[in-house]
Amino acid sequence: MWNRSILALSSGVDLARRFTCTAAAGGVGSGLLLGSVLLVHESKEETTKKPWTVEYPSATKSHNEFDFSRRIVSDFDKTGLNLKFYQYQSCPFCCKLRAFLDYYGFSYDVIEVNPVTKSQIKFSPDYKKVPILHSSCCEKPLVQSSLIISMLKTYLLRKDATLPSVLELYPPHTTVDPKSKKPLVTYPNQFVIMPEGKIGTHEELQNIREEREIREWVDDWFIHLISPNVYRTWSESLETFRHFDKVGDWERNFSTVGRYMAIYIGAAFMWQISKILKKRHKIDDERKALSDAIEFFLSTKGPDRKFAGGNNPNLADLSLYGALNSFAGCTAYNQLRVNNAFCEWFDAVDTAVKEKRGRKLLEEKCKNLK
Repeated sequence: MWNRSILALSSGVDLARRFTCTAAAGGVGSGLLLGSVLLVHESKEETTKKPWTVEYPSATKSHNEFDFSRRIVSDFDKTGLNLKFYQYQSCPFCCKLRAFLDYYGFSYDVIEVNPVTKSQIKFSPDYKKVPILHSSCCEKPLVQSSLIISMLKTYLLRKDATLPSVLELYPPHTTVDPKSKKPLVTYPNQFVIMPEGKIGTHEELQNIREEREIREWVDDWFIHLISPNVYRTWSESLETFRHFDKVGDWERNFSTVGRYMAIYIGAAFMWQISKILKKRHKIDDERKALSDAIEFFLSTKGPDRKFAGGNNPNLADLSLYGALNSFAGCTAYNQLRVNNAFCEWFDAVDTAVKEKRGRKLLEEKCKNLK
């Protein structure tokens, strides 16, 4: 039995991310209403039918009696893709993909993966990273967030294309890792969108190039700034994993032992890893590097554009927004909000994602599938 919940779109959602995520002796402070969690209004009886809803398993069931954490149901999605999304709620790569799925109005099931045991993805012995997206239309699961985003955007833009036919446009390239000597699979065109027809104007080509370059920058640089900022001390690392506990609804999704293992083992592990990552990426001052990265994006976008995509978010906006949303509500994020230009851009993307403003493209695709 499922309890149906309506997405809350009130202004209180936007105020929530302004609070600071603080650690306290007895738990996490009162500021843990976070941008990266789907805020819902739970109701046993629906009084107003909405075009998209979130469904949760019945609270009477134990954590191992259902296959997923929540179900996003969109009346706009008639594709029949039956998407299952294996994720960590606050993983930046997962947040990127989730922002894309929500903006365009896809339906999908969310399976929260335990970051320590990873038991939920035991079906994938050779690939243990998230996100993993599974569709009933495809024999193999889709992997790598930017690749999945490019595939799905191409799928939306090609009027009669099936998802399996789109996958063929993104062939893997296999080499041998010089260090491990193991096969290394890459996708050279993972950031490339392949619409039907030709790109017309010089301006369109420039916009496509800029979008791709920003997406690459998010993956190759910006995301590497997150761990040194949110795990830089033991207290911040523990604060962050308590954040994950709340926004990932681990109490509902994991056993008690699995939940506490994820919090404390994960916090200790990532505290140490953050030091390695900081050194590897030659980051001297992690807070300054994060602030400088935001300034770089804002200057690239310029003051005359609401979004990098112009009047509407494009994949560059959604990618950076998703990465930022992975730690929205924590100290490092809140320190960014002194920048008014950043706040205006982030909040505008946030609203566009929550309102699924890209849904017209999905609706057109579904009409062509009939």
